[in-house]
Amino acid sequence: MAKAFLTSGNGHQNVNRRKALDYVLKNVEGVTAVDERTVEFPLYGRCHFAAYTDPKGAMISTPNRGDDVFGSVDWHLRDAIMMFRDFGDGRCIIYVCPIKPLFSIRTIGHHGVRWEDVLELAKFKHVFRPQ
Repeated sequence: MAKAFLTSGNGHQNVNRRKALDYVLKNVEGVTAVDERTVEFPLYGRCHFAAYTDPKGAMISTPNRGDDVFGSVDWHLRDAIMMFRDFGDGRCIIYVCPIKPLFSIRTIGHHGVRWEDVLELAKFKHVFRPQ
């Protein structure tokens, strides 16, 4: 089995996001960075960028932070979210999803979405396999 690309667990989110963003910028044609949390992807617009390692799903809002209602923070106004997922076995995938529909399908702890649901909503997806 190949090694995970990102580091699992709390406290690694910022480092994981930077590492994933660097990887996407080098390996996905047309993606450019606006800042450390935002990318431009011509067919999909301005996207919030996030990286995930949980095998069940992705947290898209945070308890006690005030971002649990769609439109309550600035990144919700972007065209989409680009979600970089590390499977933990050397494979990674990016999904580009509209943001608003994700808020209506949160099931994991009331703040997360299941990967199966993200896959259904994704307008773009690309798998990276170990080399």
